[in-house]
This record gives sequence, C-alpha cells and structure tokens, in this order.
Amino acid sequence: MEYLIRPMERADLDACAVIEQSAGDPWSLAQLSEELENQLTGGASRLFVAQAPGQPVAGLAAWQLAAGEASLYTLTVAPEARRTGAGTALLRHSLEALRGEGAEVAFLEVRASNAGAIALYEQAGFAADGRRPRFYQNPTEDAVLMHRAL
Repeated sequence: MEYLIRPMERADLDACAVIEQSAGDPWSLAQLSEELENQLTGGASRLFVAQAPGQPVAGLAAWQLAAGEASLYTLTVAPEARRTGAGTALLRHSLEALRGEGAEVAFLEVRASNAGAIALYEQAGFAADGRRPRFYQNPTEDAVLMHRAL
C-alpha cells in the first residue's frame, strides 16, 4: 500500500491516541497533545503520521531533535495496518526529514521481545549497541538500544 507521510495535525490526535492504545506502553492523548503543541510552537518535537489516500491515519512516529541528535520516542502502527508498509514509510520519511533539519545520528529503544520492530530498524540501518534492563513496564522488559548515522 502507498502511504503519504506528513506532519501530525491537531485533527489527528484522537486517531493517534486510539492507535497508541495498541502499543505496550501507550502514550495518552494528553502526552500526544503536549508533544504536538511543542512541535507547532517550534520546539524539539517532530511528529509524523502515515495515511493512505482516502483512509484513516494508519500510524504515527514521534521524535525529539536536539543538537544534531534525533531520538525516536514512539513508532506505532494500527493493528489493521501492520505489515502493509506503514511503519517502513514512517521510519524512512521521518529519518529523511530529520536529516534535512540537521540530524546526524538517530537513537531509539525497542522492547527486546519485539522482533518485528527490531527487524524494521535493522533494515533501516540501525544497529544494536546495548540494553536497558527493566526499561519498559506493562510488562517489565529490557530495552534494546539502537542507533544509526544519518
């Protein structure tokens, strides 16, 4: 499926909050709203959504960009849109956009058990370089630390 990747807008908040509820440690509507306001007022947040023509929002990615470093905070795809290319499109587009804004390196954490996400990140050029024990809650789990140069 072909996805348009664009900056998140206020009108996307409710749909993105629903999508986040499918994640292990979902962001709340309030958290998404706060990050979006940060982006809209020129702060460090960068939020993107994936949407196929004529379809609802299929996924979102939230980043922080500071001092040439981009940190992925969440990349979540709606369950019905998984394995359709939405996550790949979000990741690829957001990395290109962040590089265009001066990011030189990207960092992320991912649940150690999330083999699908780890494979997505590895295909995008990320390499594992450590672990954070018991980083995630609900359930408690280690995070794999990954990075890549941009």
